[in-house]
Amino acid sequence: MPMGVEDICKLYVTDPAKVSNCNQFVQAVAAKVGSEYGLDLKDAFDGNANAIRGRFSTEKDTVPPFIYIGPFKDKATQFANDGQFVVGGLTQAEMIYIGRDKKEHKATMGHVVVVAPAGPSKAGTITLADGTPMAVRGGYPYCYQGAAHEIYRILDRTQVDAVFPALLLEKVIYAYIDLKKKK
Repeated sequence: MPMGVEDICKLYVTDPAKVSNCNQFVQAVAAKVGSEYGLDLKDAFDGNANAIRGRFSTEKDTVPPFIYIGPFKDKATQFANDGQFVVGGLTQAEMIYIGRDKKEHKATMGHVVVVAPAGPSKAGTITLADGTPMAVRGGYPYCYQGAAHEIYRILDRTQVDAVFPALLLEKVIYAYIDLKKKK
């Protein structure tokens, strides 16, 4: 029986070489998912976060093996709960927003995560990698990730509402790779 996606994430989430950026983490998970389920996922996860996320921009433009979910966090959670390999993210261009401080915020890169089962997440407080507490609103998928910024290298399951800017949470796009189809 193949390992589940969350168990695969747990293999890599504490490896400093895998969590130093999001695309390396997602690529490591995808490679192991591919080997466990007999799928060639190398091309699907090639490149940086912008390239990975760009392969499932719209339903019409989604590139196989991705199956488009869209900005529907509840569907992303459902597919993860059903054992599918679900990813979500935003490109650098999508991560531009006017904050509550009335200033424009621009990301220097995109961001991708692996959606974990057991959601939706709970409201409360999480602890960032440096020990700083951070309030989270809940109601979003749980996830695993790598991060360029050390403070967000959370070495366990976290939640989407902790790793994307609050004003962009409803814009995160999700897709899955069908691990249940007959070979």
